[in-house]
Amino acid sequence: MFIEKHGKYHGQGFTYGQELMNMNKRWLKAILYILGIGIAIFILLNTNWKEVLRNIKALPRHIFAIELALQIFTMILITIQWKSMVSWIGKKASFKDVFMVNIKGNIVDAITPGVKIGGELARVYELKNILKLDLGNASIIVGLQKTISLLSFLFLALISLIWFNFTIGIQYRSYLYLLSIAVFIFFILLTILIVVCLKPSILKSFLEKIIPNSKLKGKIDKVFNEYSKSLLKLLSRREKFFYQLLLGVLIWGVFAFKMLLIVKSFHIDIGFISVAAITYLTYVIGMIPLLPGSIGSFESSMVLLLSMKGIPIDIGVSISIVFRFITFWFEFLFSLFMIALDKIISLYGKGGRYDKVRI
Repeated sequence: MFIEKHGKYHGQGFTYGQELMNMNKRWLKAILYILGIGIAIFILLNTNWKEVLRNIKALPRHIFAIELALQIFTMILITIQWKSMVSWIGKKASFKDVFMVNIKGNIVDAITPGVKIGGELARVYELKNILKLDLGNASIIVGLQKTISLLSFLFLALISLIWFNFTIGIQYRSYLYLLSIAVFIFFILLTILIVVCLKPSILKSFLEKIIPNSKLKGKIDKVFNEYSKSLLKLLSRREKFFYQLLLGVLIWGVFAFKMLLIVKSFHIDIGFISVAAITYLTYVIGMIPLLPGSIGSFESSMVLLLSMKGIPIDIGVSISIVFRFITFWFEFLFSLFMIALDKIISLYGKGGRYDKVRI
């Protein structure tokens, strides 16, 4: 009787603790969203938008065209990275299929705050759906790609933080501490991700504790067994792992180069390393989940970092808007266009075959 009663109270306490945790998460999310909206409103009210519009209109058209081409090139590089990872598990996939998997994930990324976990779950689903992979292999491809991309990014972000430490004025030291905290939080989150990816048994035991369904536990056990086998196979190929890291650094390097072209088009004398540091530290802050697509936190942090290098706010806002359009809105619209085009071609092909049979 004591055990039954004690277990009952223990279960009620566990349920209450879960509810309290969920409530705290909801409050935290609400606070972050309000903060993000507040930042966006502050920028809207404290910017000379006529000057910003004039600056954007003055951007040479050939620079704008090059930026769009570089963004498509970035998407191609990322697709190459995904395709090579798919080949690690012995699965053949066309470039077009892998490209479609990635751009469908981009759509979900655009509406997911912060680190965009929703986009990764969408990619797992599309890998299963389009490439006919099992859940274990689909999960390991997405998990490793995310880990490698963020490892490459962390390396560049740490260098950026060190560079800012030696190059910014004493009046901005307080901002440097905030940037250090943001990089540290990012480092902790990445460490958790790496541990989960390399030690899936930790996540497996956690899920088994919170999921009461025995059938579902069996499926989880099967998925994680497949994941572990694939992981051991992949980690034995170190040369391919380092190739992926270098490819990740190249992809992030292209982002910095796009930023440099935009900055130079505004006739600002600033070096590539400073521009790269601003780019990567902006993305670190942008990973904090304030608003979908990091709208608000991304732009405001870029404006702040540019101002720390002596760039006026109006020009900083102009640069952030152009860069954000190229790397976010254009990619989002381009992804939608490619998905729609693929649907039209697919329907037209079916219609063509139907017409031939009918004749």
